[in-house]
Amino acid sequence: MNLQSLYTQIKNDPTITKEYQIIAEDEKLDGYATHDLSHINRVINYCERMAKLLNLSDEDTAGIKIAALLHDIGNAQGGKGGHAERSYEWAKGYIKNEKILCAIREHSGDGSDVYGKILAFADKIDICDERILPEGLKIPGNRQYAHILSTDFDIKGSKLTVEFKTDGQIDIDEMKQYYFTEKVFQSIKSLADFFTLDHEILFT
Repeated sequence: MNLQSLYTQIKNDPTITKEYQIIAEDEKLDGYATHDLSHINRVINYCERMAKLLNLSDEDTAGIKIAALLHDIGNAQGGKGGHAERSYEWAKGYIKNEKILCAIREHSGDGSDVYGKILAFADKIDICDERILPEGLKIPGNRQYAHILSTDFDIKGSKLTVEFKTDGQIDIDEMKQYYFTEKVFQSIKSLADFFTLDHEILFT
């Protein structure tokens, strides 16, 4: 089975939908940000767009989308801590493609190859108001993500531009002091460096 067919099969598997429903219910209790299907679908869309901007093959695009679909599923078995490893272990019982599995395992960092770099980038840039839960609004830095309405990016020539579109009330200095913001910026730089691109990050 090729990766495009496998993606369609996995996307339509009710078992996966159920796992993400468990995650959504658990996060309502004490989560800072959602890792539900809305987040997953945005990450899939970001991965697909970046793959197209980089002129990757349809098969590689499908492989990255599979990694995006499964990257947070480990949250259903114990929350966010250690979820990348649990997602990897869960996915091992489902797929055998090493590039996909490696991207899932490494997505909390920067990734080490094309799949991993794109997944880490797509996952990290999904900081927006839709994701921030009530507990997250109590956390300095994290609460600033609630002022981000959407994220856009493009590659023109040899430059990657990432634009976070805000409501105009974001405190960027506070946001930059939060540990996860550095991970967001690092994922952008890491992807740009991997593909020999300059990069720019905008808040508008």
